[in-house]
Amino acid sequence: MNLACLNCFKLQKMDAVTRLKLIAVPDTEWIKEAQYQRDNDYWLQISFEIATAVLSALGKKDMTQRELAKLMGCSPQYVNKILKGSENLTLETICKLEKVLQIKLIETPYSHLREANSSSQPAQ
Repeated sequence: MNLACLNCFKLQKMDAVTRLKLIAVPDTEWIKEAQYQRDNDYWLQISFEIATAVLSALGKKDMTQRELAKLMGCSPQYVNKILKGSENLTLETICKLEKVLQIKLIETPYSHLREANSSSQPAQ
């Protein structure tokens, strides 16, 4: 009887709890995920709110994620990450979303200047 068979035979003789204790691998990934969520709660919440606004705008415009990706010049996979609400968005990405969807996502110190410039330009 080789060593592998001997170990299997020993495992079969043990009660279920003892067997589980020997072969179980502790799951510590949830601890890392919980720590990440706690450490990044503020921007994750904002990212989630942006994702919700983008999803709503897509629905109102009857636009697909693929169409949005094409208009933004990015991949559909990246748009999917944005819509999950867990992507740390750059200002560039936020501005692209605002421009393509014609919605307001965030306030910046100079938002009022951008609004004044866009309202003073003739409609095309």
